[in-house]
Amino acid sequence: MSITVSRDKMISTTSLDDLPQETTAEILSRLPVKDLIRSTSVNKTWYSLINNPSFISSQITRSISNCRDNTVLIIPPFISQQNYCSLISADTSSVIEKFDIPFVTKSRSLKLIVEVHGLLLLTDLHIDYATRELYLWNPYVKKHRVLVSSCFTKLLDNRNKSYYIVGMGFDKISNDYKVVRIVYIGDDKGKQFGEVAPKVEVYSFRKSTWRKIKDPRVPRLANEEGAFVNGKYYWVEMKQPGTPEFNNMKSRELKIISFDFNTELFGEFKVPSAVPRLLGVIAPFKLMEYQGSLVLCTIDPDRCIADPPKYPYRAWMMSQENGVVSWTQCFYVELKEYGPPLNITKTGTLVTEAYRSEFGDVTSICSCNYRSKVIKDHGFGKHGGPEVSRHLLAPSTADTSFPESLIMYEGGKSLLKYGK
Repeated sequence: MSITVSRDKMISTTSLDDLPQETTAEILSRLPVKDLIRSTSVNKTWYSLINNPSFISSQITRSISNCRDNTVLIIPPFISQQNYCSLISADTSSVIEKFDIPFVTKSRSLKLIVEVHGLLLLTDLHIDYATRELYLWNPYVKKHRVLVSSCFTKLLDNRNKSYYIVGMGFDKISNDYKVVRIVYIGDDKGKQFGEVAPKVEVYSFRKSTWRKIKDPRVPRLANEEGAFVNGKYYWVEMKQPGTPEFNNMKSRELKIISFDFNTELFGEFKVPSAVPRLLGVIAPFKLMEYQGSLVLCTIDPDRCIADPPKYPYRAWMMSQENGVVSWTQCFYVELKEYGPPLNITKTGTLVTEAYRSEFGDVTSICSCNYRSKVIKDHGFGKHGGPEVSRHLLAPSTADTSFPESLIMYEGGKSLLKYGK
């Protein structure tokens, strides 16, 4: 690129190479990822600049701030029927982009665990493989990695005696992406949070290894659904299956546990007192990030009406000051179709999955902006087929803050060398 300037019959030509490197970096950081990748082949200077860790960090930060406001990335639960993810507009339902899924899971099913800075952590829906085999994928740079190793391989293989959950987050202090896995082990009485202490391992992208955490002191048995917000991962407590507490949960008894990716310590605090009882049993819920805070969204079963159908969705936002956690209801919407909440967009559009059949094997992705109350039916739901079994009756998954980042890219190789 060159600029020709004429002044008093004097002609000078200026190219991007003549600009200060900071200015060039600022211009390049505004480009879409696809254009950035193409730009690495322009010359060695641009190649080195785009692959510089400080440029990557700047690009990620800008992309997170400027990612599309009202879009939904829909992950199909059955990749044997649909082998791509769809990025759609929550306003018009139009498909913005499709991303071919570059790997195949054991049961050809797929579930999103969490997205961090454009990096997706996914797993198999099938109970025998879920959270044991993990898939890291950045669709924009077309790079993925399969995590099959573990410090606790024998425990993970024994699904009858172990239960495990995972989460992923970013540690700002070490500038490292980490995956945490908690392994709950059944004791002689069949309890997975009983006499045998849970085990914890952390995967570091920098070191490309799993390592055990000594004496992790996990406070609770947790549900596998979680969310990453501001350096911590959160899960809602799950009562021990088969116990009276499991069938008679009260909201004041429920807690949320957290894992800090910097200190690698666990914490816990109570859920809002107004949250419906039987959370997670007959009241589907979702932890999510909204406006930089943790949000808990659930259906209120006590206010559901069958005729005419009305299903109220409530969401509470967490705040913390001087170590004291408080909750404020941040939105309330009433929908005509029942289904689990999936996520919320930057503009306040709640994304849900509506069940369209008695058995829940035909669904549709829907959305409703809690301010305008405009409801959209986007389709894209799951449909029953030969792969459907009792192990695959799980909700679809969706992400609503999906930035274009250069994570895992370096001139056709892995950007994060610790992620090889």
